[in-house]
Amino acid sequence: MEKYRLDPYQITIQRFFELTQSKELIPSRTPLEEMMDERFRVLMDSGIETLGDLLKALKSKKEIEYFSSITGIAESYLILLKREAGSYQASPFPLSDFPGIPFEYTEVLKRYKIKNTRDIFEGVRTPDQQLHLSQQTGIPVARIKELFTLSDLSRITGIGGVFARIVYEAGIRSVEQFAKTPASKHYQQYMVIIKKHGYAAGHFSENDMQYCIDYARVIMECSDLKNSTR
Repeated sequence: MEKYRLDPYQITIQRFFELTQSKELIPSRTPLEEMMDERFRVLMDSGIETLGDLLKALKSKKEIEYFSSITGIAESYLILLKREAGSYQASPFPLSDFPGIPFEYTEVLKRYKIKNTRDIFEGVRTPDQQLHLSQQTGIPVARIKELFTLSDLSRITGIGGVFARIVYEAGIRSVEQFAKTPASKHYQQYMVIIKKHGYAAGHFSENDMQYCIDYARVIMECSDLKNSTR
């Protein structure tokens, strides 16, 4: 079964380096750019082959201290690196965070142990599963499909409940479609939707859209890799 979160062991440390080097980092993480080539080379020489290896090595404060002592990489740098690596792991959130979903629907779904975006994404992937859940709960199958699509979009880092709704209203129905849409088009469409519906989306720019697109592309890369090994 395809998982809500990416398998960090599918992302090589070299690929993580390329992604980190090429993206416009948020201000608090710009120190990662310092001596990046040298520090990532040290990571690879220390046996870190994948993003999963890195997250495991930096799992706790004690392990960060130990890893710093054996590599010579400053703890402050490793902490930022752990945060950047962790951003590839989408965090599920309650279905009630999606605007436009009736409260009674989310309450009914809780009775069937479907409480968050991961539950929907992993539990009702196929049309048959969606129809079965609709018959169980009395929720129209179209709304079940809508919740699945919103939950799929929420796997993209930076896409929360409100923004997933905005993306959905723009007609984007999958991570793949999101990844293939230019940042300028995303921005233009979303500004129109926000103005029309008054969604509280906060301030964002085309650069923020590109940030999300980059994450969506990684999801697609991992999906292609998984399919090629089946």
